[in-house]
Amino acid sequence: MEVDGLDTEEAWQNTPSIKVHTIGGANFIDGQTTVTIKALHNQHETFFLFKWQDPTHSLAHLPLEKTQDGWKVKENGFVNFDERKHYEDKFAVMLSHTCSSGADGTTHLGKKPLDNKPSNWHGKGYHASVDGNIRDLWHWKAVRTNDMVLADDNFIGPPAQPLHGQRRYSAGYLPDGKESGAYVMNWQWYSKKGVVPKRLPDTVTAPNQVVPWFGSSAYQSAKDNYPIGSQIPSVLYRSNRFEGDRADVRARGHWKDGIWTLELVRKNQTNSDHDVALQNGVCMWVSAFDHSQIAHTRHNAAIALRYSL
Repeated sequence: MEVDGLDTEEAWQNTPSIKVHTIGGANFIDGQTTVTIKALHNQHETFFLFKWQDPTHSLAHLPLEKTQDGWKVKENGFVNFDERKHYEDKFAVMLSHTCSSGADGTTHLGKKPLDNKPSNWHGKGYHASVDGNIRDLWHWKAVRTNDMVLADDNFIGPPAQPLHGQRRYSAGYLPDGKESGAYVMNWQWYSKKGVVPKRLPDTVTAPNQVVPWFGSSAYQSAKDNYPIGSQIPSVLYRSNRFEGDRADVRARGHWKDGIWTLELVRKNQTNSDHDVALQNGVCMWVSAFDHSQIAHTRHNAAIALRYSL
Protein backbone atom coordinates (compact mmCIF):
# COMPACT_ATOMS: atom_id res chain seq x y z
CA MET A 1 0.00 0.00 0.00
CA GLU A 2 1.44 3.37 -1.01
CA VAL A 3 2.25 5.79 1.80
CA ASP A 4 0.82 8.98 0.33
CA GLY A 5 -1.19 10.65 3.10
CA LEU A 6 -4.50 9.66 1.49
CA ASP A 7 -7.16 7.23 2.67
CA THR A 8 -8.70 6.51 -0.72
CA GLU A 9 -7.51 2.89 -0.91
CA GLU A 10 -10.24 0.31 -0.45
CA ALA A 11 -8.36 -1.22 2.46
CA TRP A 12 -8.59 2.02 4.45
CA GLN A 13 -12.20 2.64 3.44
CA ASN A 14 -13.19 -0.76 4.85
CA THR A 15 -11.20 -0.49 8.09
CA PRO A 16 -13.05 0.45 11.30
CA SER A 17 -11.78 3.43 13.30
CA ILE A 18 -11.62 4.72 16.84
CA LYS A 19 -11.69 8.36 17.95
CA VAL A 20 -9.54 9.91 20.66
CA HIS A 21 -10.34 13.37 22.01
CA THR A 22 -7.17 15.35 22.71
CA ILE A 23 -6.93 18.63 24.62
CA GLY A 24 -4.51 21.33 25.73
CA GLY A 25 -2.87 22.26 22.43
CA ALA A 26 -2.01 25.77 21.35
CA ASN A 27 -3.89 27.34 18.40
CA PHE A 28 -6.57 24.65 18.03
CA ILE A 29 -10.14 25.82 18.62
CA ASP A 30 -10.51 25.67 22.42
CA GLY A 31 -7.18 23.82 22.41
CA GLN A 32 -8.87 20.61 21.27
CA THR A 33 -8.93 18.25 18.33
CA THR A 34 -10.29 14.75 17.87
CA VAL A 35 -7.95 12.20 16.30
CA THR A 36 -9.46 9.39 14.22
CA ILE A 37 -7.26 6.28 14.10
CA LYS A 38 -7.22 3.26 11.82
CA ALA A 39 -4.66 0.45 11.69
CA LEU A 40 -3.79 -2.48 9.43
CA HIS A 41 -0.99 -5.00 9.61
CA ASN A 42 0.63 -7.89 7.84
CA GLN A 43 3.26 -10.32 9.03
CA HIS A 44 6.04 -7.76 8.81
CA GLU A 45 4.60 -4.23 9.11
CA THR A 46 1.86 -2.17 10.76
CA PHE A 47 0.15 0.71 8.97
CA PHE A 48 -1.55 3.55 10.84
CA LEU A 49 -3.90 6.22 9.51
CA PHE A 50 -4.49 9.34 11.61
CA LYS A 51 -6.89 12.19 10.84
CA TRP A 52 -7.45 15.33 12.89
CA GLN A 53 -9.05 18.74 12.49
CA ASP A 54 -6.67 21.64 11.97
CA PRO A 55 -8.21 24.73 10.34
CA THR A 56 -4.82 26.21 9.36
CA HIS A 57 -2.35 24.59 6.98
CA SER A 58 0.88 25.75 8.63
CA LEU A 59 4.17 25.30 6.82
CA ALA A 60 6.13 28.52 7.46
CA HIS A 61 8.75 27.27 9.92
CA LEU A 62 10.69 30.12 11.58
CA PRO A 63 11.38 31.94 8.28
CA LEU A 64 14.37 34.22 7.98
CA GLU A 65 13.53 37.82 7.08
CA LYS A 66 15.91 40.41 5.65
CA THR A 67 15.75 43.64 7.66
CA GLN A 68 17.65 46.92 7.72
CA ASP A 69 19.84 45.31 10.39
CA GLY A 70 20.40 42.04 8.56
CA TRP A 71 18.66 38.66 8.68
CA LYS A 72 16.43 37.83 11.63
CA VAL A 73 14.35 34.80 12.62
CA LYS A 74 10.62 35.53 12.62
CA GLU A 75 9.56 34.18 15.99
CA ASN A 76 7.14 34.77 18.81
CA GLY A 77 8.44 32.42 21.49
CA PHE A 78 11.24 30.45 19.85
CA VAL A 79 13.80 32.28 21.97
CA ASN A 80 12.33 30.26 24.88
CA PHE A 81 11.74 27.13 22.73
CA ASP A 82 7.98 27.66 22.89
CA GLU A 83 7.15 29.04 19.42
CA ARG A 84 3.39 29.22 18.76
CA LYS A 85 3.13 31.33 15.63
CA HIS A 86 5.90 30.81 13.06
CA TYR A 87 6.08 27.02 13.12
CA GLU A 88 5.02 23.96 11.15
CA ASP A 89 2.19 21.54 11.95
CA LYS A 90 3.34 18.28 13.57
CA PHE A 91 2.04 15.00 14.96
CA ALA A 92 3.57 12.63 17.51
CA VAL A 93 2.98 9.00 18.44
CA MET A 94 4.42 7.47 21.60
CA LEU A 95 4.59 3.70 22.18
CA SER A 96 5.35 1.83 25.38
CA HIS A 97 5.12 -1.65 26.91
CA THR A 98 3.45 -0.08 29.96
CA CYS A 99 0.38 2.12 30.06
CA SER A 100 0.43 4.47 33.05
CA SER A 101 -0.95 8.01 33.07
CA GLY A 102 1.20 11.06 32.51
CA ALA A 103 2.45 9.72 29.17
CA ASP A 104 3.43 6.53 30.99
CA GLY A 105 5.30 8.44 33.65
CA THR A 106 7.57 10.28 31.22
CA THR A 107 6.10 13.76 31.80
CA HIS A 108 7.91 15.88 34.40
CA LEU A 109 6.38 19.32 34.83
CA GLY A 110 7.87 22.58 36.05
CA LYS A 111 10.85 24.84 35.52
CA LYS A 112 13.39 22.39 36.99
CA PRO A 113 11.65 19.06 37.56
CA LEU A 114 14.75 16.84 37.45
CA ASP A 115 17.37 16.96 40.19
CA ASN A 116 20.91 17.78 39.08
CA LYS A 117 19.69 18.62 35.56
CA PRO A 118 19.30 22.04 33.89
CA SER A 119 16.08 24.01 34.12
CA ASN A 120 14.07 24.56 30.96
CA TRP A 121 13.54 27.89 29.24
CA HIS A 122 9.75 27.70 28.90
CA GLY A 123 8.95 26.48 32.41
CA LYS A 124 6.74 23.62 31.27
CA GLY A 125 8.98 20.65 31.97
CA TYR A 126 10.61 17.71 30.22
CA HIS A 127 10.01 14.22 28.93
CA ALA A 128 12.27 11.55 30.40
CA SER A 129 12.13 7.93 31.49
CA VAL A 130 13.09 7.49 35.13
CA ASP A 131 12.34 3.75 35.31
CA GLY A 132 15.06 2.72 32.87
CA ASN A 133 12.64 1.72 30.10
CA ILE A 134 12.63 3.13 26.57
CA ARG A 135 9.51 4.67 25.00
CA ASP A 136 9.35 4.91 21.23
CA LEU A 137 8.42 8.33 19.82
CA TRP A 138 7.53 9.01 16.19
CA HIS A 139 7.56 12.72 15.34
CA TRP A 140 6.15 13.72 11.96
CA LYS A 141 6.86 17.28 10.83
CA ALA A 142 4.97 18.91 7.98
CA VAL A 143 8.04 20.74 6.64
CA ARG A 144 11.14 18.97 7.91
CA THR A 145 10.19 15.31 7.32
CA ASN A 146 7.07 15.16 5.13
CA ASP A 147 8.90 15.40 1.81
CA MET A 148 11.34 12.78 3.09
CA VAL A 149 8.27 10.50 3.41
CA LEU A 150 9.42 9.88 6.97
CA ALA A 151 8.62 10.63 10.56
CA ASP A 152 11.56 11.41 12.79
CA ASP A 153 12.15 8.21 14.77
CA ASN A 154 12.97 9.34 18.31
CA PHE A 155 12.80 7.85 21.78
CA ILE A 156 12.30 8.86 25.39
CA GLY A 157 15.00 7.45 27.62
CA PRO A 158 16.78 8.35 30.88
CA PRO A 159 17.80 12.01 31.27
CA ALA A 160 20.90 12.67 29.20
CA GLN A 161 24.02 14.27 30.58
CA PRO A 162 24.03 18.02 29.83
CA LEU A 163 26.62 19.15 27.30
CA HIS A 164 28.86 22.13 27.90
CA GLY A 165 27.52 25.17 26.05
CA GLN A 166 24.23 23.44 25.21
CA ARG A 167 21.47 26.05 25.03
CA ARG A 168 18.53 23.66 24.97
CA TYR A 169 18.54 20.62 27.22
CA SER A 170 15.97 18.03 26.09
CA ALA A 171 16.33 15.57 29.01
CA GLY A 172 15.27 12.11 27.78
CA TYR A 173 13.81 13.15 24.41
CA LEU A 174 16.44 12.12 21.87
CA PRO A 175 16.69 11.02 18.22
CA ASP A 176 17.53 7.47 17.17
CA GLY A 177 20.92 7.11 15.53
CA LYS A 178 21.41 7.74 11.84
CA GLU A 179 24.01 6.77 9.29
CA SER A 180 23.52 9.82 7.08
CA GLY A 181 21.04 12.44 6.04
CA ALA A 182 19.81 15.44 7.95
CA TYR A 183 17.96 18.69 8.03
CA VAL A 184 19.56 21.57 9.90
CA MET A 185 18.57 25.12 10.69
CA ASN A 186 19.70 27.59 8.06
CA TRP A 187 21.65 29.86 10.38
CA GLN A 188 25.15 29.71 11.81
CA TRP A 189 24.39 30.80 15.38
CA TYR A 190 20.99 31.75 16.74
CA SER A 191 20.45 35.12 18.34
CA LYS A 192 17.22 37.02 18.80
CA LYS A 193 19.07 40.09 17.55
CA GLY A 194 19.95 38.52 14.21
CA VAL A 195 21.47 35.56 12.39
CA VAL A 196 23.77 34.84 9.47
CA PRO A 197 22.24 32.33 7.01
CA LYS A 198 24.27 29.24 6.17
CA ARG A 199 23.06 29.21 2.55
CA LEU A 200 20.96 31.34 0.23
CA PRO A 201 18.65 29.75 -2.35
CA ASP A 202 19.84 30.20 -5.93
CA THR A 203 16.26 31.00 -6.97
CA VAL A 204 13.30 32.53 -5.13
CA THR A 205 12.14 30.00 -2.54
CA ALA A 206 8.96 30.45 -0.49
CA PRO A 207 9.50 30.50 3.29
CA ASN A 208 7.13 27.52 3.66
CA GLN A 209 9.55 25.30 1.74
CA VAL A 210 13.11 24.11 2.45
CA VAL A 211 16.50 25.21 1.17
CA PRO A 212 18.04 22.39 -0.88
CA TRP A 213 21.78 21.90 -0.57
CA PHE A 214 22.06 21.59 -4.33
CA GLY A 215 20.23 24.69 -5.51
CA SER A 216 21.72 27.01 -2.89
CA SER A 217 25.04 28.69 -2.26
CA ALA A 218 27.12 29.31 0.86
CA TYR A 219 26.27 32.69 2.32
CA GLN A 220 28.52 35.60 1.38
CA SER A 221 27.54 39.08 2.49
CA ALA A 222 29.00 40.56 -0.71
CA LYS A 223 26.61 38.46 -2.78
CA ASP A 224 23.54 38.99 -0.59
CA ASN A 225 21.35 40.91 -3.01
CA TYR A 226 18.03 40.03 -1.39
CA PRO A 227 15.92 43.17 -0.88
CA ILE A 228 14.73 44.30 2.55
CA GLY A 229 11.58 42.38 3.51
CA SER A 230 12.57 39.17 1.71
CA GLN A 231 11.93 35.89 3.48
CA ILE A 232 13.71 32.57 2.98
CA PRO A 233 13.23 29.14 4.63
CA SER A 234 14.95 28.28 7.89
CA VAL A 235 15.16 24.55 7.11
CA LEU A 236 18.20 23.39 5.14
CA TYR A 237 18.35 19.89 3.67
CA ARG A 238 21.78 18.27 3.60
CA SER A 239 20.20 15.29 1.86
CA ASN A 240 16.65 14.32 1.00
CA ARG A 241 16.19 11.74 3.76
CA PHE A 242 17.67 10.01 6.80
CA GLU A 243 19.44 6.68 6.54
CA GLY A 244 19.64 4.17 9.36
CA ASP A 245 17.77 3.74 12.63
CA ARG A 246 16.25 7.23 12.53
CA ALA A 247 14.52 6.38 9.23
CA ASP A 248 12.49 3.38 10.43
CA VAL A 249 9.09 5.13 10.19
CA ARG A 250 7.75 5.95 6.74
CA ALA A 251 5.16 8.71 6.82
CA ARG A 252 3.29 11.12 4.59
CA GLY A 253 0.70 13.74 5.48
CA HIS A 254 -1.86 15.55 3.35
CA TRP A 255 -3.95 18.57 4.39
CA LYS A 256 -7.27 19.43 2.80
CA ASP A 257 -10.31 21.44 3.93
CA GLY A 258 -9.14 21.78 7.53
CA ILE A 259 -8.16 18.15 8.06
CA TRP A 260 -4.77 16.49 8.16
CA THR A 261 -4.56 12.87 6.99
CA LEU A 262 -1.35 11.12 7.96
CA GLU A 263 -0.17 7.61 7.06
CA LEU A 264 2.65 5.95 8.99
CA VAL A 265 4.13 2.49 8.59
CA ARG A 266 6.89 0.68 10.45
CA LYS A 267 8.25 -2.83 10.67
CA ASN A 268 6.77 -4.71 13.59
CA GLN A 269 10.26 -5.61 14.77
CA THR A 270 13.23 -3.36 14.00
CA ASN A 271 15.70 -4.93 16.45
CA SER A 272 16.67 -1.44 17.59
CA ASP A 273 17.36 -0.74 21.26
CA HIS A 274 15.47 2.54 20.83
CA ASP A 275 12.28 1.08 19.32
CA VAL A 276 9.28 -0.69 20.83
CA ALA A 277 8.22 -3.82 18.94
CA LEU A 278 4.67 -3.61 17.59
CA GLN A 279 2.66 -6.40 19.19
CA ASN A 280 -0.34 -7.14 21.40
CA GLY A 281 -0.51 -5.08 24.56
CA VAL A 282 1.68 -2.20 23.43
CA CYS A 283 0.16 1.12 24.44
CA MET A 284 -0.01 4.22 22.27
CA TRP A 285 -0.56 7.94 22.84
CA VAL A 286 -1.06 10.60 20.12
CA SER A 287 -0.51 14.36 20.07
CA ALA A 288 -1.25 17.03 17.47
CA PHE A 289 0.61 20.34 17.07
CA ASP A 290 -1.01 23.32 15.31
CA HIS A 291 1.98 25.49 14.27
CA SER A 292 3.41 25.13 17.77
CA GLN A 293 6.82 23.93 18.88
CA ILE A 294 5.95 22.10 22.11
CA ALA A 295 2.35 23.03 23.01
CA HIS A 296 0.66 19.85 21.74
CA THR A 297 -2.67 18.23 22.50
CA ARG A 298 -2.78 15.21 24.78
CA HIS A 299 -4.97 12.50 26.28
CA ASN A 300 -4.54 10.58 29.51
CA ALA A 301 -5.72 7.01 28.90
CA ALA A 302 -3.55 4.96 26.58
CA ILE A 303 -4.71 3.14 23.43
CA ALA A 304 -3.87 -0.56 23.61
CA LEU A 305 -2.86 -2.32 20.39
CA ARG A 306 -4.63 -5.61 19.63
CA TYR A 307 -3.43 -7.66 16.66
CA SER A 308 -5.62 -10.12 14.78
CA LEU A 309 -4.24 -13.62 14.14
